[in-house]
Amino acid sequence: MSVGEVAGRLGVAPSTVRMWGSRYGLTASAQSAGGHRRYTALDLDRLLRMQQAVVTGVDPAAAAADVLDGDGPSPDRHRRGGPGGAVLAVPGAARDVRGVARAASRLDEMTVTEAVLSSLQDNGTLVTWNVLLRPVLVAAGEHWQRTGTGIEVEHLLTQAVTAAFVQYIATLPDIAQTLPVVLAGSPHEEHVLALHAVRAGLAERGVPVRFLGPRTPTSALAGAARLTRTPAVLIWMSLNDAGAAEDLAVVAAAHRHLVLLVGGQGWTGLDTEPATVCTSLEQAVSLLAGAWKAAIGRPDER
Repeated sequence: MSVGEVAGRLGVAPSTVRMWGSRYGLTASAQSAGGHRRYTALDLDRLLRMQQAVVTGVDPAAAAADVLDGDGPSPDRHRRGGPGGAVLAVPGAARDVRGVARAASRLDEMTVTEAVLSSLQDNGTLVTWNVLLRPVLVAAGEHWQRTGTGIEVEHLLTQAVTAAFVQYIATLPDIAQTLPVVLAGSPHEEHVLALHAVRAGLAERGVPVRFLGPRTPTSALAGAARLTRTPAVLIWMSLNDAGAAEDLAVVAAAHRHLVLLVGGQGWTGLDTEPATVCTSLEQAVSLLAGAWKAAIGRPDER
């Protein structure tokens, strides 16, 4: 079997199968007539046993060692955490979602980054955000609200997922930097992971971005909008802040062609005039890309 066929049997990305080979030694043991590596039935059985062990909470390196030793994985021997585990609850989720939740729970940053990067390369930003990441991020937030613990898991998720987005964008074709759109957190906003996803979605469409990050003062954002002649600005806010809403007009007045967008739960119930509220990642990416295309088509902006 080829790596693609094996990945299909396991329900994972081909890059995951390759990673298990390079990292844990579970490689293909045969070759095709043309010299390409091929997986045998025994190779597939080993990978299936490895996967089943990891799903139950066994450390991947320990599971691979057991499989290669011929003993088969021993879940009780290598399980992380106490009875029932401390894995984020994502009931009914797909295998890859559960895998990211397990890796985040044990603070395995590299595995989270690799899983997210693999999904981005195979499925793109919007599918990765909605199908893979949102269930895990919601589970992390609910765990903290329910128990008051797990802040370290949320922090690690943020770092690992951000790293995956940065690495993914670096693999995309170079983008002309004409009239970049601007992304920023509101003046008191600390959490801008969604903006990294927006940035990646725009990069897939060839749209240039200036990413100002969290806690961007209104005056600085307005100044950046004027300096870049940006066609559009997206301000992200997860917690309610009436002062941020009151300052939207300052940003909107940066120049006459500016399209001002806001996103995040923090804007709920606030007067967001003159901004347009984005209710999804897809909408934000679409409106930003549309504003950019309209701007580069205007004679006065060329």
